Amino acid sequence: MSDSVKKYYEMKLEGQYKEHPKAKYIWVLDFGTGGVYLYDISPLCNDLNKWNPDSESCEAFLIGAGHYLKNCEWMVTDSDNVNKK
Repeated sequence: MSDSVKKYYEMKLEGQYKEHPKAKYIWVLDFGTGGVYLYDISPLCNDLNKWNPDSESCEAFLIGAGHYLKNCEWMVTDSDNVNKK
């Protein structure tokens, strides 16, 4: 088991790790197209489907949406707002 996985389980047992809110959106910064994309995945992450996306399934989703992963940065979040500072 890797050190980071071991640390995760230790933190979870000690109550230090807080689960992330349920995923609702995937933000994509696509350097190939020069665009920023927001995908609403909340219909896929409902109680019936019980899908809380992992990296592999998110990447499969993005490939299906036409993105070339080597040209992208992406994140999953529960917010569709852009924080401006």
